Amino acid sequence: MRVLDLLQLLSDHNKNTPVRVKIAGALQNLATFELQIVDEQRQLWIHSQLTGKPLKVWEVMLLLDKPEWRQAYVYVIEPDDIRPLFGFQEITSGLALN
Repeated sequence: MRVLDLLQLLSDHNKNTPVRVKIAGALQNLATFELQIVDEQRQLWIHSQLTGKPLKVWEVMLLLDKPEWRQAYVYVIEPDDIRPLFGFQEITSGLALN
């Protein structure tokens, strides 16, 4: 999934909905975003954190909406690996990126 695709999907949801990322079956808060070039492919890496409060949809959209990031593929950094982001699911406490 590209950043542009994620932004489009998020635009259909309530702007105050919390967004978290699912890592090893557990929900974690979004911490930072990092643009990388791997094998000539632009990748946006999402780093998570256990502490703090979750970002809202409008905050995620504001942070991700940079022209140089729009065509980058989105990846989630896990403790032992990096995996591509394929979408999200609606859960009772908001949205879970996975």
